[in-house]
Amino acid sequence: MPELFSAYRFIDLDDLPMMRERLRSWARTLGLKGTVLLAPEGINFSLGGTPESIDQWLEWLAEQYGVNDPVSHRSTVDPVPFLRLKVRIRPEIITFEPELRPGQAAVGRSLSPREWQELLDQEQVQLVDTRNQYEVEIGTFRDAINPGIDHFTEFRDWSLEHLDPDRPVAMFCTGGVRCEKASAWLLAHGHRQVYQLHGGILAYLDAIDPEKSRWQGECFVFDDRVSVDHALRPTSRPVCAGCRRPAEGLEDNGMPPVDKQGQCRICDEIFDSARWSGIRERVRQIALARGRGDHHLGPQSQRDHNGFSELTKERT
Repeated sequence: MPELFSAYRFIDLDDLPMMRERLRSWARTLGLKGTVLLAPEGINFSLGGTPESIDQWLEWLAEQYGVNDPVSHRSTVDPVPFLRLKVRIRPEIITFEPELRPGQAAVGRSLSPREWQELLDQEQVQLVDTRNQYEVEIGTFRDAINPGIDHFTEFRDWSLEHLDPDRPVAMFCTGGVRCEKASAWLLAHGHRQVYQLHGGILAYLDAIDPEKSRWQGECFVFDDRVSVDHALRPTSRPVCAGCRRPAEGLEDNGMPPVDKQGQCRICDEIFDSARWSGIRERVRQIALARGRGDHHLGPQSQRDHNGFSELTKERT
């Protein structure tokens, strides 16, 4: 059975163009598909393949580049939710604040899912969802504060205006990488008690029984699964073929409901005629592929894991 392995590690990296070519070649040799992001501050990746190929990938990363013990999540998938391999260089592995580099700056205390459960019993804790609005809308922790942001970079100003530095802060995100940046930011701006969920929501769902869980709803993921339930099973939630976000009120094919002027009644975005024609053609091709029993990149395929794309690199 194929597996999906998502991980990040903040570590100083250099000669990134050469590293990109070597990683791309090795991943192709192993038959891995997915996305790898490289930056001077570290590596962030989500790859699918056989368990043996993933093991070889991790061993090679550790031997060649010292990427040992990354924060990670590993799960069984069928099929692998990627159709191709991408290896890209970015200024940051998660866009937030270029001068703030976890590994050099102090970060919050990382808690296991069970330690996280105990912390949330404390009344003074400010439980904060660091993800974007469209992610929060389909699932979050009970009683969590929603910053209502559209881009992760907006968390900086929001946190300074809305969080009490004298009270503990517990923050979470999908896999943990956003909290590394967010917790470092809070500690650099006067907060003293900052905690983060190790491995993020995915690790929590994997470790905590649903009967004892504080999680409500689904967890948005940045691959062709779109979102997963508490058992980490894909939910088949439709994604808008226009803005490529999950939304209520969509048809199964993901076509945005637009009026004669091309304005979507869900998000108010306006699609010009050329873009609208492209969306319709893409949805048509997806339907044809499904009719043949083939797998086709769905409307969400322009996104990559944990913000891996031109579309979402700012949103995550």
